[in-house]
Amino acid sequence: MSRLDNRTLLEKADLALADLTAGGGILQPAQAQKFMRLLIKQSVLLQQCTVVPMAAPKQQFSKLKFGSRILRPGQEATAVPAAQRVKPDLSQVELDAKLFKGEVRLSDEVLEDSIERGELRQTLMEMMADAISRDMEEILVNGDTASADPFLATLDGVLKQAISNVVDAAGAPISKDVLGDLLKSLPSEHLRDKSSMGFLLPA
Repeated sequence: MSRLDNRTLLEKADLALADLTAGGGILQPAQAQKFMRLLIKQSVLLQQCTVVPMAAPKQQFSKLKFGSRILRPGQEATAVPAAQRVKPDLSQVELDAKLFKGEVRLSDEVLEDSIERGELRQTLMEMMADAISRDMEEILVNGDTASADPFLATLDGVLKQAISNVVDAAGAPISKDVLGDLLKSLPSEHLRDKSSMGFLLPA
């Protein structure tokens, strides 16, 4: 068996990378969007979130809501007094993109000997979407910039960002009383549709 020198190996590696890029190994925009849809579909939590494709590293979105009662007792031919009129609450949410990388390497033998042949690509996309969705759920919930875990330290998750309407059960087991305290802590505008509420637990 002949040995290949380093230059030949590097040339083969460059050729393999060029073939990969030209041959569709890197996801095109349409494929990336399809992958994101698959990723969201695989995640219970992400399906309940608003997912916004970002065209820039930072984007701002306006929020408008009525957080208090609008209706007042009325009198015929009498306008609502200025002190009782309601205006919407206006605010902005800034989305700040964070860079994450994931790399999966497969040897030529795996690609050549795979029993799935042409279906291997789709199988890999589905498996990666499932794994990445778990990672995204983890950092979405447990992210903490003070964490010793570099992955979790990338951003603050919902548990870290939640600073109001928080109920501390102090280690008590789940019960009707604990759930009742949770409901009581919610702003009134969120109590209308209790049938759509959910209670999330780690898998």
